[in-house]
Formats: sequence, structure tokens, C-alpha cells
Amino acid sequence: MDNQFFIINNQFLSISVNKNGAELASVMQLDNQFEFIWNANPTVWNRHAPVLFPIVGKLKNNKISINGILYEMNQHGFARDSNFELVNKTEKSMTFLLQSSFETLEKYPFEFQFYINYSFTEINNQLKITYKIANNSNVEMPFSIGAHPGFKLPIPDLNQYDLNFYSLNHIERHLLVDGLFNNETENIKLENHFLKLNPDLFDKDAIVIKNCNSKKIALKHQSSNYEVSCEFNDFNDLGIWAKKGNQAFICLEPWLGYSDNIDSDGEINNKKGIIKLAVNETFEASYFLNFNS
Repeated sequence: MDNQFFIINNQFLSISVNKNGAELASVMQLDNQFEFIWNANPTVWNRHAPVLFPIVGKLKNNKISINGILYEMNQHGFARDSNFELVNKTEKSMTFLLQSSFETLEKYPFEFQFYINYSFTEINNQLKITYKIANNSNVEMPFSIGAHPGFKLPIPDLNQYDLNFYSLNHIERHLLVDGLFNNETENIKLENHFLKLNPDLFDKDAIVIKNCNSKKIALKHQSSNYEVSCEFNDFNDLGIWAKKGNQAFICLEPWLGYSDNIDSDGEINNKKGIIKLAVNETFEASYFLNFNS
């Protein structure tokens, strides 16, 4: 895969997107040169903000059954490791395209077009990310879609940060074992809608909230102006992840879909959280990121 970066900026932010995975590689605040996106340090986590398609999370045995045929697929799907094409670029917007190919059809037997658009809005510190998927097959197309942006913490200490869930007083966490749900949940009480972060929260892998009732979450530093918020009205589910043993970044992840259960039968049409897109139909979902430092 070739790394090639494309840049746009407004008065407040400059963003860079890599055509490899159409991955958001940088969001920089121009007045102080502050970088919000994790640097993909390969000794820690070698990605910035991968896009998850056509699955979110992990499959049982890394396999999925589609029309009676078993296909192998790694965690989070293949889009994050695919070369997209830049198909449109203006001063305030960039659109990338991944089309089905011989390589994708060997892993996922559906013809599709997958567009990702990054655009500035009328709010100076806001970025809009839109996913658009067209089913070009002659059969219904099942898939999941998700975002996985990693945000660099200006001070690498999770204890100094809170997550604001706005309307929620508690969250129900679905627990993972080796990347699969074990059918157990854990209730986490919030303090005035805030979750005080600490590294122990991620000893059990990601915090996964299915059917999240709050469609906005904000990461805040307790003693500075640093804040990243994510608004995700088009997404049902939310993942929150920091790598165990590292406190330099955290991911806020709007999802439509999630990992298999440990007792999954492996059939894609039975997979919970899956979207089924009719022939010649188009799916679209957007989320918004707001940045302050």
C-alpha cells in the first residue's frame, strides 16, 4: 500500500488524509500547531484513525459464512488496509473512493462503491466525516461500518481526563474476551454524566456500548482547554479504547455493528448489528468531530 497524504485547511484547522485506508492522519490547530490525532507510533499502535468496513470488531475464528461459503477476514475488515482513490478535492472537502475488486471479492463477495468524505462545516473547529456505500451487486449486501479515530493526549495520563456522556447517568458495558463478547455486561455509574478515566478501565479491552442512548461524547482534560467531542446521530453503537499499558492516546469510535459473540454461528445474516443494503440502494452516515486545545 502506498502512503500519499492530501491536505485541506480552514482558518482554524488543517487536516491530512492518507489514501491508504482513507485514514485521517492529522488534525492540527493552526494558531498553536497542536496535533490532535495519534501519531501511529508502530511500537505502540501503528494507526491514526482506521475506517472499519465491511465488519466492525472481530469475527469468531476470523471467519464469516456468506451464502454457505466461509471467508476469512481480519478484525475490522479490509478497508483500513486498502488504497482509496481521491475522486474530489476542494478547499474545504475531500472525497475518497474504494471500489470492489478482484482482491475484495475474494474476501467479501459483493460489488460496492465506498465513498468517504471529509469536510469542514460552518463551525471553524468542526470536521464532518461521511460514509456513503452503494450496493452494486445483484443481491442484498450485509455489512457493518465504523470509525476508529485515535486522539493524542497532551499529557499521557488517563487519570487527568473525563468523558462527558451528557444525558446519561450510567452506561452498560458489554464485555469482551479475546475480542469476542462473552454475553456478560458491566454497569458503570457516571458522576453528573461524567466518566472519570483511569487505565484500569481498559484492562478488559474496549468499553463497548451497544445502542448508546447519548449521541454525543466529549473527551476533556480536567485542568486545560483541551477537548475533543464526537457527535454521532447516525450510529447506534460506541466503542472507547485505550491500549492496555499505554496512556498516550484514546479512541472514540462510532459504530454500526460490533464483534461476534463467543457462541456465534458465523453466518453473516445472523450477525447482530449487521446492516442489510438492498440491490442498487445507497447507505449514508455521518459523524462530527469538534476540536479545542
